Amino acid sequence: MDESKDLTPKSLEELEMWACAWYIESISAGFVGTSYYPNTMTVDRLRGYFNAGLSPAEAAHACFRGVH
Repeated sequence: MDESKDLTPKSLEELEMWACAWYIESISAGFVGTSYYPNTMTVDRLRGYFNAGLSPAEAAHACFRGVH
């Protein structure tokens, strides 16, 4: 989410569900293991993907393509 705006409870719930789905997709696709913890750069990238409207699956592939 845009850091300059306050998160509503609904938008926070949507972001949390999206991030969980992204994590599950990333594991399912073999990009990361279950102990993966994203660094600050990855979190910033994910924020942009979420704000751009990418699905969790699209974001997982965009985040890790070229890395794997």
